[in-house]
Amino acid sequence: METLTKVGVEVSDKAGDGSTYGHLGTVYGYLGDFKTAIDYHERHLKVAKEVGDKAGEGKAYVNLGNACYRLGDFKRAIEYHERCLKIAKEVGDKVREGEAFGNLGNAYDSLGDFKTAVECHKRDLEIAKEVGNKIGEGGAYGNLGNGYLSMGNFKTALEYHMRHLKIAKEVGDRTGEGRAYGNLGNVYICREDFKTAVDYHERHLKLPKNLETK
Repeated sequence: METLTKVGVEVSDKAGDGSTYGHLGTVYGYLGDFKTAIDYHERHLKVAKEVGDKAGEGKAYVNLGNACYRLGDFKRAIEYHERCLKIAKEVGDKVREGEAFGNLGNAYDSLGDFKTAVECHKRDLEIAKEVGNKIGEGGAYGNLGNGYLSMGNFKTALEYHMRHLKIAKEVGDRTGEGRAYGNLGNVYICREDFKTAVDYHERHLKLPKNLETK
């Protein structure tokens, strides 16, 4: 019994070390040092695999994918997000599954594969609705809007960004509201309606002041 307890403590300690590596990676990511962030997330991944921590493994893949994305290595980002998606499906984590689809969509969009990007964002949207994640639903609408804008479908892009804006206002998601205003401004620029574009971008700029007073 004592031996089993000792093993349990060692595994717990090691899992804790893995989480710490992950936190350090996240901090370095915030600092913009993505190469160091990747190093720590890889350490987290290694520990998670050693102790059989599937949730930690999936989180490490998410963070690695995001760091690679920020470095512009979109193909590698896709590889990591695909691994995250696989684990999420294995353990039945619908929230992480939706997150993985959203991240994959963003990576495919950056690669110029807009059709695949839209398909991924539609899956993200479906899952967000299924689990009742309103902020995630709004974000998926926003990503879909960007995908359709990239394909030159301004009307559909506008519709999705308006849905994002509506949800962001309903749930008090100020960050999402700001993104929606910015994206709507971009759509109107593409439509050469510059007056309306300026209006939306000005609304975006006003939000940080509102946040500071709350």
